[in-house]
Amino acid sequence: MQYEVKIDPQLWKVYPEIRLGVMQFDTTVKKSDAQFWNHVDKEVLPQVQQAIEGKEWGEIPGIRGSRAAYKAFGRNPGRYRVSSEALIRRVRRGDELYHINSVVDVNNLLSIKSGLSVGSYDLDKLHGAIMLRKAEAGEGYTGIGKDFIDMENMLVLADDKGIFGSSMSDSMRAMVTEITHHVLVVVYCFEDGIDLHALLENGKKTFADFSDIQNAKVWIVEELK
Repeated sequence: MQYEVKIDPQLWKVYPEIRLGVMQFDTTVKKSDAQFWNHVDKEVLPQVQQAIEGKEWGEIPGIRGSRAAYKAFGRNPGRYRVSSEALIRRVRRGDELYHINSVVDVNNLLSIKSGLSVGSYDLDKLHGAIMLRKAEAGEGYTGIGKDFIDMENMLVLADDKGIFGSSMSDSMRAMVTEITHHVLVVVYCFEDGIDLHALLENGKKTFADFSDIQNAKVWIVEELK
């Protein structure tokens, strides 16, 4: 069954270029193997480093639109960095990427390749339909590896139990661990010029290559015009 994911229509009145790319699949989560990290280190990172060389952060596709969306909804993208920018800053510095697990590692790989924030969530920890909406005053959550994060005016994913994810940092509640079997991946896209369909198909292949997924579905949530 395809999980229900929506976007609050009010968001498009503020910033029209909002879409979500969604993947859903089953998997057995494990540690990423040497073949994956060799692919990252020898093929992906050199390509990304070359693509971003000499560019300001606001010039990099994916990050550019995310920063614009943050500003449109009243958040400072210099202070509250989109997660893809935080990852690509590590690449620019030559720092090693985080080694988490076979889902999160591919998630981060897709993010640095596209410049878009990508979040992976344990479907068994979610309840009811998911909505991308603006967080209100006082809303926040405990982030992965972080304390409580104030999410006011951020675009966040929420289910029946409250907010759990965003393009900045995700919550502990829905994080993917080695006991996860059912995964929802959300690509946060804030630029019309990005081929989100191609990105999702490439992402599905990458997950299949390195995460041994089954029953994969991909789709796009966007404004009907």
